[in-house]
Amino acid sequence: MSCLRHTLSAAACIALFVGCATQPSSLSRLDSSGLTIVTLSDAIVFARPVRTIAVAARDYAYVGPIQINRMGDRRNYLWIALASTVDRELVGLDPTHAVALVLVVDEVPMELPLVEWDTTLDGPPYSSTVPIYATLAAHTSLDQIHHIANANAIELHLVVSAGNTAHYQHWQGEWTAFAEFARHD
Repeated sequence: MSCLRHTLSAAACIALFVGCATQPSSLSRLDSSGLTIVTLSDAIVFARPVRTIAVAARDYAYVGPIQINRMGDRRNYLWIALASTVDRELVGLDPTHAVALVLVVDEVPMELPLVEWDTTLDGPPYSSTVPIYATLAAHTSLDQIHHIANANAIELHLVVSAGNTAHYQHWQGEWTAFAEFARHD
């Protein structure tokens, strides 16, 4: 009996330590402007090769949901940060002038108009490992966020002008975390 009690105590301690080590996927903070900001702990990263410059050159798109709560008026967005290992002047396609985001969710396009990101917040809602050269936002609904969370496959397309699109493939991160974000509401 004593051995069983020690085994159960050890198992409980391990479970406690494992629970403490995991980070919450949905984070809420109060911005200095008085806005409540809800994000995930990490953005999803999409990438596209830029082989015309170098074999290892890539453009990245960091995408994460964000909710801005202004005294009960909640607005949901997808935050998009464009980053690159390439000098932007060397590339002809300029995603900083993107007009729409098209997420291809399980082979079905979801088009979201883009706007410039509101830079009045204390800082960016997500971090990146590659230098960011532009930030954008797409208004989105919780239904769209649920749809993304339940996807098997997602591609990202930035429409930069009539007929020109930058295609990105999933690089890292899990969009299933979007379900936790949607539950926060």
